Amino acid sequence: MSAALGLGGRGPWFGLVAGVAALGAIEALVLHLVAGALLPAPVALAVDLLVGVLTAALVVLFVSPLWSRHHVSDGVARLRLGWLGAVDVAAPDVVSAAVYRPTAARPLELGAGFDESTGRLSLVRATTSPAVLIELSRPVAGRVQVLRKVRATSVLVGVAAPDELLRTLTPTPR
Repeated sequence: MSAALGLGGRGPWFGLVAGVAALGAIEALVLHLVAGALLPAPVALAVDLLVGVLTAALVVLFVSPLWSRHHVSDGVARLRLGWLGAVDVAAPDVVSAAVYRPTAARPLELGAGFDESTGRLSLVRATTSPAVLIELSRPVAGRVQVLRKVRATSVLVGVAAPDELLRTLTPTPR
């Protein structure tokens, strides 16, 4: 059986994308004006092209979680936050999985991140949507910041339908 699970609301992430795109456009405009005033025309054009390509690539990376889905198939959850982060969790590796209740001391944070001290990989598109905390019996390979490889001992993931993910990852008796 295979199923696609949503990541929760898009609103907070869309706001982040809009802010990154606006800042990128302002930065590109300022660099265009400065390069045009101070550099020879061919060099200014090269600066414009480089800044434009890098800004567009950054915006595409930030947009990718808006169309991303988690996929669950045959006891494996492929958890993705677009191109920003990912991990595959197999049911046999799960010690426990439960809906995460954020506290003031440990709030739910937007984005893809990895906490070195706890080994926790976080993939959250919307802090207003439910999240599931998955504790693992062994470290599993994950990815954050596009290409940074990590070994996660737990995964905190935002998901629109936590019950379906929890059913897939219910630990089997040992």
